[in-house]
Amino acid sequence: MLNGVLVPLVAATATATAFAVTALVRDGWTAAILRGATWLVLGIALWTFLWTYASLQLGLNRLGREHLLPVAAHVDPTLGLRPLGDVAFMGLWMPLAWLVPVLLTGLSEVVGVVIGMLVLAAGLATFLFSLLRLHRQMAAVKASEVSLARNLYAQAYEPVRAEPSLDVLSRQQSLLGAADALE
Repeated sequence: MLNGVLVPLVAATATATAFAVTALVRDGWTAAILRGATWLVLGIALWTFLWTYASLQLGLNRLGREHLLPVAAHVDPTLGLRPLGDVAFMGLWMPLAWLVPVLLTGLSEVVGVVIGMLVLAAGLATFLFSLLRLHRQMAAVKASEVSLARNLYAQAYEPVRAEPSLDVLSRQQSLLGAADALE
């Protein structure tokens, strides 16, 4: 497991170095030192957030590999995962809110645009892929529950189709109620 402090520091140092080198080539030593120091300070906060975001997405990915219990769907259709999904979605909006303005205003800075595009693409990809397995499992649980409900409906309506009367329909009311509760 990678260190939650070391990785953001290394990434911030690499980002600061990239910005410092471009400033050195274009504007000289003073601009390079100033830009490098600024991006080192900003980079620590930004890369710490991105590392936390990536850890959350990897955790969701691991959760998606686990077998979800279909019994949980009877209590909560989201299988108790709504708070986790809310955190993941908020985690997606934070880099978007940070990167989109940076990308739109920093178009003249090639290094910034490249880093921003890479981080944005990685953030979107990890969000989508980490939730994909989980979504598939939740869809499978829902499909099995709907299949069970359809089967119960078919069993309940079979006597009604054979003898269409209110008396037969009232006898099947409990089975129809059970099927309705599953849906």
